[in-house]
Amino acid sequence: MNYRRVKFEYYQVCCKSKNGEKPFDLKKWISKALSMSLEKRAKEYRSERARLEEAYFDEELDFYFLHFVRLRATNIPSKAKLDTNVEPFELEDDEFLGEEVSALYDEARHVLMLQRNKFSLSPTGIEEYLNLLWPNLEEEIYLRPILVPNSFSLARKPKVYRRINLRLANINKEIEKGIVNKLKSPLRRIIDSYGEYKGINAQITITVGMQKEAKLDEDVINSTLDDIEQYKSIFSKAELAVKDHDDAPVEVIDLFDNHAHDFATFRLETRGSLNHYSIAEAMWEIYHPERMNRQSEIAGFLRD
Repeated sequence: MNYRRVKFEYYQVCCKSKNGEKPFDLKKWISKALSMSLEKRAKEYRSERARLEEAYFDEELDFYFLHFVRLRATNIPSKAKLDTNVEPFELEDDEFLGEEVSALYDEARHVLMLQRNKFSLSPTGIEEYLNLLWPNLEEEIYLRPILVPNSFSLARKPKVYRRINLRLANINKEIEKGIVNKLKSPLRRIIDSYGEYKGINAQITITVGMQKEAKLDEDVINSTLDDIEQYKSIFSKAELAVKDHDDAPVEVIDLFDNHAHDFATFRLETRGSLNHYSIAEAMWEIYHPERMNRQSEIAGFLRD
């Protein structure tokens, strides 16, 4: 069985004009877009096309959901059978490969929870597409990233640490500068030993494995966080997998990427694809106040 891990990022939908920047009511854009035919909603995007596939308010889930697609006609894969040679996957002139991306919209807070899909439209691409369909030339729709104010403070709150993943950069240079000797956590000995290899970069992953109730030592993790925060030049990546308590879901905190985000894992059936409605339901599970209630945290991160 195959699984796919999907990342979601959070943005506040705003618009810029000569009067400054303010939140933008995406419902107005949705109404405008849905008044157009499917064909007219397809717009040229970087030598290809982008389109809003559908947008709707789900009465049961209590949020708006949007479904975008990148219509790809280049770099087409091939197909094969076990007993025949590989052959091109041919498309008709009016056919495309659809690379999809989904979004949840919280109208009360102008928050857009956006799926990341490296094969489909990026947040910048979504932003460009929103403006292509918006007729008001005096307004520019803007997706403002929602940032976690202090990721290190956030990382110190949980009491259950399941995994730490670090990527080291310029090891020997940092050792020669004497910075490694200033570390207070066990990282000092680990990094110092890596320096004997005369390598430049390295990665450290420490995990409790599959033991459900096991956890990393809280005091050691906190001293490690102190080292990472004070001597960031040693590290190019730092992630923690944490839980608030034993029965809580695991959350990954990226200490250097403070863009508010979440992950969900989906099971992929053979010859199947991940559909928009499965993603929409997972977004709702994460965001809804009666579920994991990410909504309240995101609201606390919003700028005035």
